[in-house]
Amino acid sequence: MLTLVGAALLVAGCSTGPDLDTLATGSVAPSAYAREPVPKGIAPDDWAAARTALAEALHEKQAAPSVPWENYASATRGTVTPLGATGDDGKCREFLMSFVREKQEDWLQGEACRAGKSGWKVDQARLLDR
Repeated sequence: MLTLVGAALLVAGCSTGPDLDTLATGSVAPSAYAREPVPKGIAPDDWAAARTALAEALHEKQAAPSVPWENYASATRGTVTPLGATGDDGKCREFLMSFVREKQEDWLQGEACRAGKSGWKVDQARLLDR
């Protein structure tokens, strides 16, 4: 009986992991997309979070499901949805992003093109009219 209790405690101790730190401090600034201008009407921190999700969404060769993103510091969240290739060469893809804050929702439509080994560069991005 004592062996069974000891084994149960050993297994239970292995089933818990360290707590994850989810506090967004902004101490590490994303610099991978610093050369791209932030679209008009979008906060730079929100763009950085959405842009990271865009890179993930465009990683797939074909249109992929939406990728969620969230900026805890500004309480803004949304999704990025790759729409499909533009042009004959397939090096550029359209996308749609949502930006949701409290009672406001904005949509941004854009196009990103392959930039060699550095990934995707956003060439066009604009907020859609309401």
